[in-house]
Amino acid sequence: MKLFIAPFMTAAMVIGLGLTLLTIVLRSPYTHTNLQPRSGTSYTRTEQILVGSPVPYTGIGLAAPVSSTANAVQRGQALFVADGCATCHGLQGQGGPVGPVIVGSKVADLRTKTSKGPGGMPAFAHDALTDDQLTAIAAYLQSLVK
Repeated sequence: MKLFIAPFMTAAMVIGLGLTLLTIVLRSPYTHTNLQPRSGTSYTRTEQILVGSPVPYTGIGLAAPVSSTANAVQRGQALFVADGCATCHGLQGQGGPVGPVIVGSKVADLRTKTSKGPGGMPAFAHDALTDDQLTAIAAYLQSLVK
């Protein structure tokens, strides 16, 4: 008698699990049914709230190109953001989630690190950053030394 109970219990569990998953999918707020304007009365969509009007980014980097007459520190700051350095090393070279602190780095150190890519640092193509650009980035990083 025990041999016949196990298949029925297994079948009941599989059917129960299937119905549970089907219910979850159908009642999920991310299904197409719930995104229709007249969804069921049991689901209330949260309204979006805006805090103030949108403000375009006007800081350094790609959004605000620096003129060729700007000093080396200003050019370096713009290049630091535009070339992706700030993504890993923080906006002021203070270190970030991935990259270490690089405040005060010299041009030679930057050239070595960008060309060889030590550790987790990606290696840049040799012509990706010119000596003039690296000099400007180094000037920016040295201006941050306190």
